[in-house]
Amino acid sequence: MLFLVAAPSRADDTLTGEQIAKRILRTGTFEGDVAGKTKLKMVLIEKDGKQTERDVEILTRRKDGLVQSVVRFRTPQEVAGTAFLMLDKKDGGSEQYIYLPRLHRTRRIAGREREGSFVGSDFAYSDMRRISAEDASHKRLNDDKIGSDPAYVVESVPKKSVKTVYTKLETWVRKSDYLPLRTRFYGADGKLVKTLYARKVQQVDGKPVIKEARMESHETGHATVLAIDNVEKREDLPDSAFTPTALEHP
Repeated sequence: MLFLVAAPSRADDTLTGEQIAKRILRTGTFEGDVAGKTKLKMVLIEKDGKQTERDVEILTRRKDGLVQSVVRFRTPQEVAGTAFLMLDKKDGGSEQYIYLPRLHRTRRIAGREREGSFVGSDFAYSDMRRISAEDASHKRLNDDKIGSDPAYVVESVPKKSVKTVYTKLETWVRKSDYLPLRTRFYGADGKLVKTLYARKVQQVDGKPVIKEARMESHETGHATVLAIDNVEKREDLPDSAFTPTALEHP
């Protein structure tokens, strides 16, 4: 998923789908590899090409091996002040909260609401959660290429215990470093509903990092682009910054 960092590794054509899935660094859309603050652009693209740009800041850290993230929208005015908190749990799940400034309150995101649009984008709240290879069964499909890059293709079917609207995912994983370059999401009727593309990949400290990604909805023709502007490493982020109450105090 987006902003994923993978350790370079040699391709192994004997790997099973399960083994490939476990080699992908398991991270959620807004999770970073380094504790700190990330500034990014979120661009909403209508079917007719009209674009709306948003400025977003993300605080991320790991505590006791679990990821904690706060997402804040800075512009434009209609979403400024909106804030989202995600806390990993030891059981592999997560707690999610959102603060809506027009309502002046913070509420928890739970149940089927997690399948709804994340602040009007083509990402669902459930897409924000940390990905675990143990959440699905995996089958290796025929190898393919993304551009000139050889790729493994893995079909992942969520287990019945995992609450999701997706019946399966297909992921193209670059063989040279296990970076996922394309993911297709299929709905309850087996129909392709969304595709996530890694559009820009850069080497940072000797590791490949996805710097820009695009999620496309095949049902609406709408798309969302996320692009990193800046990353500031910080190890001093306090516990108080990662609480539901903190969302109301930017």
